[in-house]
Amino acid sequence: MKRTASILRILTGLVIFALIGETCARLDDFIAYRAPLWRPYNSDRLYERDQIGQRGKPGARYKKWQLNSLGYRGPELRSGTIRIVCIGASETFGLYEADGEEYPRQLERELNARARKEIFQVVNVAYPGETVATSILRVPEIVETIHPRFAIVYSSPGSYIWLPWIRPPKIAVSPQNRPDNFEFRVADRIRVALKSILPERIQTWIRDRDINSAAADYHVMDLVPEENVLRYRSDLATLVNELRTRGVEPILVTHADPFGEHPPNPDYQLLTSWRKFYPMLANDGFIDMEQRMNDAMRNLVAGEHIRLVDAAREIPPSRDNFADFCHFTTLGAALMASRLADEFTGQHDLNALAKVGASAQSRDVGIRARGAH
Repeated sequence: MKRTASILRILTGLVIFALIGETCARLDDFIAYRAPLWRPYNSDRLYERDQIGQRGKPGARYKKWQLNSLGYRGPELRSGTIRIVCIGASETFGLYEADGEEYPRQLERELNARARKEIFQVVNVAYPGETVATSILRVPEIVETIHPRFAIVYSSPGSYIWLPWIRPPKIAVSPQNRPDNFEFRVADRIRVALKSILPERIQTWIRDRDINSAAADYHVMDLVPEENVLRYRSDLATLVNELRTRGVEPILVTHADPFGEHPPNPDYQLLTSWRKFYPMLANDGFIDMEQRMNDAMRNLVAGEHIRLVDAAREIPPSRDNFADFCHFTTLGAALMASRLADEFTGQHDLNALAKVGASAQSRDVGIRARGAH
């Protein structure tokens, strides 16, 4: 009887502790981000779906991530600017950088500083999970609404590890049809806290266990099939053609990572954290995949006379520059922005571009003035 009472007291204490923790987590979200107290609050708030796939929800916000009225991360469009769109996935959208320090924002500041005028606007049209295949389908909308002069393409070759995943859905999914399931927000805080205090070898052991379980559903590959590499190259070529057809100059960027080319002793813990998202590929296959996909891009630009920034070879493979297996730190994003700005400085007279932008700005002002009368 006493033992039963003790167990009940322990369980009651745990329930009370969980309720207090959950209440504090929700109040913290409300104070910091004006998050709803009762409805779910997670990154799904940023997105909706259409016939192509996931897209940004206009005006949505989740923590530091704020989308503009077009559903893109960053500020509203400004008239009279030379616009550059950044096409890509989570590496471009920005995950781990400080707020406003993802490389598209840093690139905009760098270009305007070099031009000594606020004449450039860099528009971040990337979304986490975006593939080259879906980016192709987004081009008409992007060009029609943004009217960019240049497009920087920093694609994620990892999405081509498993080809069935890059096919866009045929039927739109309405977010209103998704049930608002209850979520324990304190659980995410506990996960983050454990990640910061658990030794990496223990976290790697946990990931290995999860990967082995997930890999049972696939035939594990040692290397990415050549068919996948060719599909990646073909999709890049199609994306370039779609942009050029609409008068947009593309600039391709090879994919950088913290391993570098031909590393003698790659970081096993980072490889394992990457493989958690793609359990069908063995650890060593990721470095081979990066090299072959980047080589495919280099071969494409050589044959089609496309501008290339070789970030894979120019951004040092250091944990100072990468927060995980491929996403930038604030410092890494600064290096990317600087290298991209160098490309523009080397290929264009910024003063001449600034004059073009100033003329466009004057024309916009004149049009608005006539409209006012």
